[in-house]
Amino acid sequence: MKHRDIEDIKQISNRLATIEGHIRGVKQMVAEGKNCEEILLQLYAINCSLKKLSKHILNEHLNSCVKESIERGDTEVLEKFSDILEKYI
Repeated sequence: MKHRDIEDIKQISNRLATIEGHIRGVKQMVAEGKNCEEILLQLYAINCSLKKLSKHILNEHLNSCVKESIERGDTEVLEKFSDILEKYI
């Protein structure tokens, strides 16, 4: 994480805290016996938030770690990035 600035770390931490809060909320909804539609809607929102955060970190990784490795001549990083990318596509 050496390439992240303090503002980006705060932003990621805030997003994770928000997601964590939503998950706790869903857990409480289940305990309270809320209907499935409400729970599914909240799970959808959590999933969207996770995807958005994943895209942010994936893009950051490409534009910093992968780019820097290629500039140093380390092309092995492309194979690793490809493996990661396959999980998201």
